[in-house]
Formats: sequence, structure tokens, C-alpha cells
Amino acid sequence: MVRPARIGALAAALALVGAGCAGQADAPPEAEPAITVPELDRVASDVPAAVRAKTPVLARDSAERKARTLTVRIRNVSCEGVGTGSGFALSDHVLVTNRHVLAGADTLEVSTWDGKTLSVGTARVGVLGDLGVAVVGGALPRAGEYGPAPKPRDRVTVVGYPRGGPLTLSEGTVIDRVDGGYLGIEGTVARLTANVVPGNSGGPVLDGKGRVVAIVYAIETATGFGLAIPVDTMRRLVDAGGYTGVPACGLE
Repeated sequence: MVRPARIGALAAALALVGAGCAGQADAPPEAEPAITVPELDRVASDVPAAVRAKTPVLARDSAERKARTLTVRIRNVSCEGVGTGSGFALSDHVLVTNRHVLAGADTLEVSTWDGKTLSVGTARVGVLGDLGVAVVGGALPRAGEYGPAPKPRDRVTVVGYPRGGPLTLSEGTVIDRVDGGYLGIEGTVARLTANVVPGNSGGPVLDGKGRVVAIVYAIETATGFGLAIPVDTMRRLVDAGGYTGVPACGLE
């Protein structure tokens, strides 16, 4: 069971939102791949310009290594079976992910890029929005640096472990930012052309400098776009609602 301990470490972790912890990635190379965009459905007038924007390419050496060491795979064993998601480090021992990645867990396990498995001692979920934090028993390889909130036409990279498999980097653009009320999010969420599939939930969205600008949240079924909670919305949700205990299985 996830035990209610080390809450002080979680409170300290919240202060890290907006503070940088890791180095910046190298500048993107000149060659950039094309993107494939799903058919649009009731999108804003600036969408065509966003779709035409060039796709970001994190430098294939140092930046990909940073993304790999920053991002973790989370395994949730509950009364309903085993689920997987992604997350990223806030500090040496604290990670951030989605509420639904942690909810209902009897056991939580965190796997790092180099094959280490870390136990979770304490986990908390956001009162508002789909956010969660957890304290792990060992040291996480790298902590993330937060960048500015993403804007339409910004180039981004989604990092995570889709379907619990190998780590992937999916490049795309920010289409727009929409009211998250219909998704249960108080604030705006970003829609992305980057490929998002189950298992990406909780993973970081990085800008061209390798900074965290949003957290992956869901897929918009009407369009196929990825949905992410931007860092400015994350801060407002934490400030307004704070965190509470992980809901028991069947109650999330």
C-alpha cells in the first residue's frame, strides 16, 4: 500500500515548480522532419499557421539523453489490474505525473532509463486537475527545468513510455490553448500535434531547449490531438487546491 509518510518532502517539491534543476539542451539541428496532422475539427483560426510551423528537433545526442534520464515509467498495481504511465523528476527523490496514473494504487513502482526500479514511499494527488506527485526510495537520475508556458505555434517534444514500452520522443507543435472546463481542468490546456497514446500520460512536454513546458494529460477524441496541462495552469491548480491523499481503488 502507498503509505502516508514524508509529506514534508512533497510540500518542498511544490516549491520547485517554476525553478530550474537541469541544464539546457543543445540547439536543434538544421534538418527537421515533416509532421502529419489529423483532420481538424472546430479549431481556432490560427490552426493552419500552427500546422505549417516547422517541427522541433531536440539535438539527437545530448538532448535525447537528458530527456531519457529525466523521464520515468510508472507501474500502478491496483485491484483493477496493472496500469502504466510516465512521469518526470522534480528533484532527486520527487516526481510529478498525472492523478490518474497514481489513483487506486496498492503498489507503485518507478523505472528509470537505466533499468533501476524504485519504490514509492509517499504519493499525493491534486485536489484540482489531473496532477500527482510521489516520493521515491532512491535517487532519480535527473531533475527537470521548467520553461515558459507554451503558446500556439510553439514547437515541442512529448517524451514518455507509450503503452509501457520503450521511451519515445514525439515532435509536434502547439495548435492552441483551450478552456479545460469540459475536461475537468480549471484553466487552459494545450492541444498538440505530437503523437500521444496511452502510457504517455504524466510525461513531460519539452521545448526546443529541453525545458518542461507542460505535462501530458489525455487525447482529444474528436481530433486525435494530444492534450497537455501547461506549466502556468499547473501552478494555478496547485496554488488553488493543493494536494491530498491518493484515492483508493474504485474511488478515483
